[in-house]
This record gives sequence, structure tokens and C-alpha cells, in this order.
Amino acid sequence: MQFQLECNSTFFSRQTCLICEKELERREARVIVCNDQGDGYGDICSHCIAMGATWIRKKLQKMTT
Repeated sequence: MQFQLECNSTFFSRQTCLICEKELERREARVIVCNDQGDGYGDICSHCIAMGATWIRKKLQKMTT
């Protein structure tokens, strides 16, 4: 699992958090969780990021099983 940071463009579409499914606020940057090959799974909100990488990994594992 990797985190990718990207600058938001002015053409930001509404996104939801991959983990908690809450709508993301428009920010200057976005955080995308990716697999080890760099393929993006989805955006992560600041609340879920604050829970830590181990917590995010466990949530993703539950989602894929």
C-alpha cells in the first residue's frame, strides 16, 4: 500500500472517501491510496488518514474479502 499526493485542479469533481464513504472537502491536495504497483484505489479523507496506515490497511483488507 502506498499513498500518493496530487495537487487538485480547478476541475475537481465530487469524490467520496474510499474507506468511510463521506464526501471529501475540496482541498489544495488530495491523498490517494494505491497498491504497490501504483494503481489507485481511491481518495482518502483527512479523518481516515489520521487513523494511520495500519488502520487503513485493515479496512482495505476487509473490503476486499
